[in-house]
Amino acid sequence: MAKLTFLGAAGCVTGSKYLVEAAGKRLLVDCGLFQGTNELKDRNWKPLPVDPKQIDFAVLTHAHLDHTGWLPVLVKDGYRGPIFANPATIELTEILLKDSAHLQEEETEHAKFKKYSRHAEPRSLYTPEDVDPVLKQLKTMPRSGGFDISPQFHVVSFDAGHILGSSSLELTITEGGKKIVVVFSGDIGRYGQVILKDPTTPTSNADVLICESTYGDREHEEGDPAELLAQIVNRVVKRGGSIVIPAFAIGRTQTFMYYLHQLEDQQRILHLPVYVDSPMALSATDLYIKHKEDHDLEFVREEGSDGKGDPLNVHEFHLTRSPEESKAINNVKTPCIIISASGMVSGGRVLHHMVQRLPDARNAVILAGFQAEGTRGRALQEGAKTLNLFGQAVPVCAEIVEMGQFSAHAGKSELLRWLTALPAPPKQTYLTHGEPEAAQALQAAIQERFKWKAAVARYLDTVPLDG
Repeated sequence: MAKLTFLGAAGCVTGSKYLVEAAGKRLLVDCGLFQGTNELKDRNWKPLPVDPKQIDFAVLTHAHLDHTGWLPVLVKDGYRGPIFANPATIELTEILLKDSAHLQEEETEHAKFKKYSRHAEPRSLYTPEDVDPVLKQLKTMPRSGGFDISPQFHVVSFDAGHILGSSSLELTITEGGKKIVVVFSGDIGRYGQVILKDPTTPTSNADVLICESTYGDREHEEGDPAELLAQIVNRVVKRGGSIVIPAFAIGRTQTFMYYLHQLEDQQRILHLPVYVDSPMALSATDLYIKHKEDHDLEFVREEGSDGKGDPLNVHEFHLTRSPEESKAINNVKTPCIIISASGMVSGGRVLHHMVQRLPDARNAVILAGFQAEGTRGRALQEGAKTLNLFGQAVPVCAEIVEMGQFSAHAGKSELLRWLTALPAPPKQTYLTHGEPEAAQALQAAIQERFKWKAAVARYLDTVPLDG
C-alpha cells in the first residue's frame, strides 16, 4: 500500500522531508534542515525513523537549506542512492551546502572560544568533507516536463517561481497496475515578481496534494517595492545612517540588487556603496545570470538583445569574499547598504554587521522575508529591545523596517490562486511548511472556498496515498 510520512515541515516552516513508500521502494522528496527554535534545531541531530540505507531515491524541489541542508547527514548515515534535481538546483545546492558546512565550523569554533554554547562540547552537524559525497550523488533531471526516476516513480516538474530552479512536482506512482498522482507544491513564489517567471500549477488530476502554507494566514503588504525602498534609503541617508539587509543569498539578494540598480539608473537614490557580504550570494548571482530559462520577460528585456546587460549590477558595488574584506566594512562610517546572509539573522556574516550597526539609531535594518519562530529576525520583527549575538546582549536602537513586498513566498490569496488552477479537486490535501496558525487558516480557506478535504500535516504521521 502506497503511503507518505511527514518527516519534516509539519507544524513548522522548515525541515522539509517527505518519505513516499510504494511498490517496495522508498522515495524521499526534499531533505531539509530544521531552523528556528532550539527544539526544532535539536531534531537535526535525531536519526530518521527509517534507515537511510533503506531509501532508494531522493528528489529535490529547490535548493534552499530547509529543503536540502540535511543531505550531508543523510549520506553520512548511509544513503547511497541518486539525488535528482534540475541543473540550476544542483549548482545552487553545491554552493549552499558548502557554505552551510563552512559556517557551522566557524560558529562551532567561535562557540568553543567564547564558551556560549548550550552544549558542553560544541560540534558541527556536518563538515565540508561531508558535503563532497553528496555532490557525487546529485543527478540531473529536466527543468520541466516528465522524467522516470524508476519504474515505480515518474515525476513532472513545473516552475514554482520561488527561486532559481524551484519546482512543484507531480509524482505518478505505479503500483500493482494502478496509478496514483501526488502533487508536491514545493515553495510557491509570487505572481508578477521581478527576475523570475510566475508560478505554474501542475496539470494532472491529483489524488493527494501536499501544499505549503507559509503565509496561509496573511497577505503581503501593498505598495510598490521600488518606491518603498527608495523612501527608506533616502530617509536613512539623510540622517547619516547605513542600512543592513539580512537577505537569503539565493533569491532575496538578487531581488534587492535588481531594485537598487533600477533606482540608481532612474536617479531616485544616490549612488551609495553597496556591500554584498556573502561569497555564496556572489556565486548565486552568477547563476541567476547564467540560467536564462527561468527569467521573466522584463528581466530578459533589461539584459538586452545581446544578453550582455547586467540588471543586477549597481553603480558602486563591493563584493566581499574574504573575512578580512567583510571586517573592513566595520570601518565604513559614511552611509552605505550592506546585504548579507542569513535572511532570518540565524547565522552567517550578517551577525557581525548587526553587532556593529544595531546600537546606532541613525541606521536601519530591513526585514524582507519570512522570519521563523525562534530566530533573531522574528525577535526584531516583534520589537526586541536587545538581541543576543555571540554571547552578548546588543541594544536594538536602529530602525527596524518590514518589507513583505520582497518576500519570495506566495501570500494567502496567491496560494489560493495557485490552487484554483488545479484541473480538479484533489481527493485529499495536506498542508505543510507553515506554523500552526498559518496552516489552519489556509485549511479553513480551502474548505470554505473549494469544499475540499484538507488537513494540517502532523510531524512523523504516516498517511495512505491510495485512499
